[in-house]
This record gives sequence, C-alpha cells and structure tokens, in this order.
Amino acid sequence: MTDQRLYIDGTLVDIDDDTKITLDIKSNLLRDVSKIVSNSTYTVKLPKTVHNQRIIAHSDKIYGGGDYPYALHTARYYKNGVEIIHNGKAVLLSVGDSIEISIIWGVFDRLSTLISNGTLLNQLESSDKILYNESNAPEDYSKAVDENYFYALIDVWKHANAVDYSWRSSAVVTSPSEAGIRADETTSTSYSFRSYVGSGTTDKPYSHIPPCVKATFILQLIKEQLGVDFQFDTDALDYIKTLIVPLISRKSNYLTYDEQFTASLPETSMTGKDLQLKVTVGTASNVFSNEAGSTVDTLTVAMAANVIFDVTANWSWDNTNTKPKSSGTYTYAGSTYTYDSYSHTDVYLRLVVTSGKTTTEYAIGRKGMARDNVSGGYKGEIKKKITGHGKIALAKGDTVAFFLSNHGALDGVKMYGADIKATVSTDENVPEGGYFPICYNLPKIKVIDFVKFLAAITGTFPLQISDDGVVKFVAFQTVWNNIANAVDWSRRLIPNEGANKPKDMEYKVGDWCQHNWYRWKEDETVNGDYDADLLINNKNIEDTRDVITFPFAASDYNNVPMYTSNASSTTSTEPSYSACKDRILRLIDDGNGKAMGIFDIDMQAIIRDKYSTLTQALNNARVIKENIIISNIELLDFDECRPVYFAQYGAYFAVTEIKAGSNGTAEVTMLQLYTD
Repeated sequence: MTDQRLYIDGTLVDIDDDTKITLDIKSNLLRDVSKIVSNSTYTVKLPKTVHNQRIIAHSDKIYGGGDYPYALHTARYYKNGVEIIHNGKAVLLSVGDSIEISIIWGVFDRLSTLISNGTLLNQLESSDKILYNESNAPEDYSKAVDENYFYALIDVWKHANAVDYSWRSSAVVTSPSEAGIRADETTSTSYSFRSYVGSGTTDKPYSHIPPCVKATFILQLIKEQLGVDFQFDTDALDYIKTLIVPLISRKSNYLTYDEQFTASLPETSMTGKDLQLKVTVGTASNVFSNEAGSTVDTLTVAMAANVIFDVTANWSWDNTNTKPKSSGTYTYAGSTYTYDSYSHTDVYLRLVVTSGKTTTEYAIGRKGMARDNVSGGYKGEIKKKITGHGKIALAKGDTVAFFLSNHGALDGVKMYGADIKATVSTDENVPEGGYFPICYNLPKIKVIDFVKFLAAITGTFPLQISDDGVVKFVAFQTVWNNIANAVDWSRRLIPNEGANKPKDMEYKVGDWCQHNWYRWKEDETVNGDYDADLLINNKNIEDTRDVITFPFAASDYNNVPMYTSNASSTTSTEPSYSACKDRILRLIDDGNGKAMGIFDIDMQAIIRDKYSTLTQALNNARVIKENIIISNIELLDFDECRPVYFAQYGAYFAVTEIKAGSNGTAEVTMLQLYTD
C-alpha cells in the first residue's frame, strides 16, 4: 500500500482511494531554448471533505473563497516517506463532486516572477557609472578582462556602403617623426572615424565610443537583485566571459551629475551702474569646473547640460533723498492709511552666460519700470526679495557670471547676498564630461530572453531545478558524454506483452522541423546575413520554423552604427546621434594591447560544433515510450544528464519525460542516443 501525503499551504489534506497523484517529470534537453518548462502533476482530485473545503476557503460557495482560487499555494508531496515535491505550487482548478488541483514544481518563486513580470535588463539598478567624454581612451585589454565595464575600440559610424573587406596595403614612414604626425592628426577638429577593417582616417580615432558592459556583470546583477542565479558549465561560462554589450542608449539620470550645485553671492554696497559679484561655491558639481569653497568671478561650464537655476537674493536702496512719485490713501480693515509710491527703472540682478562672443542675459528681479510702495512719510532703507528660476542650456566652455545693475540711479543700493542652486535636467542624453549610468542604459531586453540567448550561443540547456535560486545550464554534449555512466534499466522494463519491441515509437521530436532558424534581430544597418539553420534530414516533418529570434542584432565586424557624420568639405559639426538596435560583441586584444569589441558570433558554426550530437539524434529520431518499475528515491534523484541502457535493445536513451503514478511504475519517454 502506498503512503501518500500532500500538504497545501502547510496543511495536510484529506485523500482517498480515488486520489491519483501522477507526477510528470520533464527534461529540457529536447525542448528548444525558447522554452523553459517545469515539472507538473496531472489533475489531482481531492475528496470534498469538510477539512478540505476549509483548506480551500470554501471556494465551492458563490460568495466563498475570496482570492483563494486565483492565487498560487505552496505544495509538498511525500510518497512512502520520501519528499518528492518540496517546492511545488498548487492551483485550484475546479470544485464539483471533488476538488481538482494541479501542482507545478521545478520553477521556484523568484524565477516564476521574473518570467511572468517580464523583468527588463534596464530595470536592474546600481550606482555604477563611468565618465563620458567626446573621446574616450580604450581600456588595456589585460585590465578589461577583469573589469565589469570599460571603453573598447568600436566603429560607431553609419556608413553609406557596405564595409569594404577587399585587400589593400600601405607603406608609412615610421621614423623619425611619426609620433609628431600622429599627434597633429589626433588634434584635428573633424569628426571622421577609424575603421578597423583596413581603411579610414585616424582623426579622433576613438571619438564617441560608448561604454561596454560584461555579460557576466549583468548575470551577477540578476543574481543579486532578482535572486536567480543562472549558472553555466565551465566551457559555456568561459565563452560568456568574453561577451560585452555596448551601451547604445545614452540616457542620463541622477548618476550623470555629481550632485546639486550650490553657491552664494556676497553682501556688498554698490557704487556705479554695474557691479560684477564674486561667486563662492558651496557644493561643487561636475557641471562646473569650479571647486567647492572657491570664490571666483565666473563659473566655468565643464559639460553641456540643461541646468535649472534657482536664485534667491535680497537687495535694498535708501529713499531718504528721493521724492515720491505719488502719494495716496487706502482702506484696510476699516482703517485708512497713507502711502508713498517710488518709481525707478533697471535695478536688478543679472545672470549672464557668455558663449564665445555671444552673451545671454537672464533677469533676476524686475527689469524695467518698478514701483515700490511704502507707508506715507517713511524715509530709510527699502528691502526687496527677488527670485529667478528656469532652465538654461549651457555648452562646455561657457561662463556664468552675476551682475548687480543700478541703471535707475538709486541711492544706497546694497546686496544682502544671494543663494544659488543649479540642478541638471535629467531628460537629456549623457553630456560630455558627465557620468554614464551603466544599469540605466542596459538594453530594454527581458532578462529571460537574455538568458535564453546565452544558452543558445553556448549550446546548453537548463536542468530541472534542484536548488532554490539556482538554474544550471549544461551542454547538450553532456548527455552523450555520460553514456559510459549510463544507468542499466534492463530489469526495470515491464515487457509489452512479451514482444521485444517498444510500447510506442515515433520518428520525430516535439516542434523540431526540417529547417530550424536561429535569427538575429532585424536591423537595416547590418549588411551581412548571420542567421543560422539547424537542418534535420527528415522529409516527414514540418518544413520550417523560427526557433528563436535573438534580442540582439548582429554586427558587421566591429561596426555598431550610432552616429552619422555631419562633416563636409567646408564644415565639421557635431555628428547626429541615433541609437541602433542592441548589439553584443566579443572582447579581444586589438593587437596593440587595447580592448576591442568585434562580432564573430557565428551561430552556424556553433550549431555545427555544439549541437552536432543533438542534430544527429534529431536526424535519426527514435522516441520510444516504455513502462518501467521506478522507486521513489529514483524519482527524487532523477538525473536528466545521465542516459539509461536497455539490454533488450542494446541501446542507450536520454530520458525526456517520466509520468509516475502511485503504484511504483512510470511511463517513460526516451530518445535513442547514437554512439557512432
């Protein structure tokens, strides 16, 4: 007699003789990388006892159950004392004469959430940032190997024609004055590019290159923030360590700028019509080159940015020797008062931006005619509070100065100081001199799609999960390599009516077709054709299908076209920026010790090398189903990487699915492995 115990949300449920718990244990070996499946049970029918109805919160009643039918519930299943399911999720299907539930396991909560929520790479968070300039030096290759993000040599320019790989040669004098020539070329003001395919100028060779991020760093962020550790076997991980993602997005956020800039203007008395005020920096920012604590005449802009200024100031003048323009009375709260009105013009604070020979003035206070009303007969100091607020576009090299103007010829004008705050608007691209936020600019790609892509290009598949929080990927070849360690199931086979042949046999596997395409994302700037076809020589299956479309576009060698040059024969202006489709490259040494990103991910070669044994098995597919005797311990310790052997057929098989009942037997689906 089988001892079965099922716990839902930690409570033991009632079961009876009609309760059949059939476990469906699956392998991902023969499922394409676009699918990650979990183990499950067939519908479990529980008796409709009072105890069980209480567990399901009386969901059988019209107004009962609350959210219970719409939520996932924890499930644990013991068979003859062995915990077969320890991380299951149960869902209530229906309630009639019995209570029908289904259980899935093999996918833990955080992975389920990650998949269902469609979490994106650019939703990961970190304070990682890297300084961004118009020209950035590529990292030494030896250092880049150990870093998470860096600059690498990439051709970021959009070319009108296909990249020219035709043979060419050159002769260059390298001594005595090559260094001087190169230095002169490097300081050119043109925005031409250096192409690493044998042509192009060397003017500003590393202009506008974006930061690159290691694929392994992204996996680490996923593990730390989402609690899912995607682990790849040694060979796959070594390859993944060479993958880098150029950040084609240039969005700025709070990390782009050091912090809010603050400064103050001093208290001072004024003589003359115009007085330039000293500026004392309180909190420095990388928007300005001025240091904290310094007192300067002008602020120098260190990077292009849209800056929101808030200026609050207090100033005063003395009306002792001034006659009022007019006088009058007013009534307030039943009382009558007299007032004197003084008019004056152009006494205000000025924020002046100088860009080359152009100056732009922003008034703080009242420019033009002002009217100050005071109590009738009052003589003395009249204080005024003034403010200025708004967004000002600043360019690198601009200067910002503050002036107090007294073109109204008032007496005794004083400045009682001013507070200046400058906040950078973050709705722009990262400016030169700003910091490039790493995570904020990661591709807008689903985490699970990123992982599926890594599995596809490494020829690996995910094992059914045994450790909470860990998804392990192993090479397809692992199953064939384990043939020497195959488990002998010869004596476990339940004969099919004495016939020495399988119970059932098919000659195709799942959704596999004759042509199985692995495609890169469409991008009109890509000239080459890099899609790959896993070909199966079986005319009796469907003709073609797309296995997966990668979340990245392919690249032509090192070309990641983000910029269009605006240079002409007579002018040279800042190039136009427009992000292309997301790319992924491999990190190499450029031959001069510098980090370089190139695209040499040959998916057709990967299929030929890493999918070879799988392809052979699919080409000559024999999928059999047999009934076998299997113990509870064997179910618990099922290893999908370890083949089984049947002496009856003299053949080895990969187990792809086990449907285990409660009577110690199971229907097993297996793919024959060829050992040639």
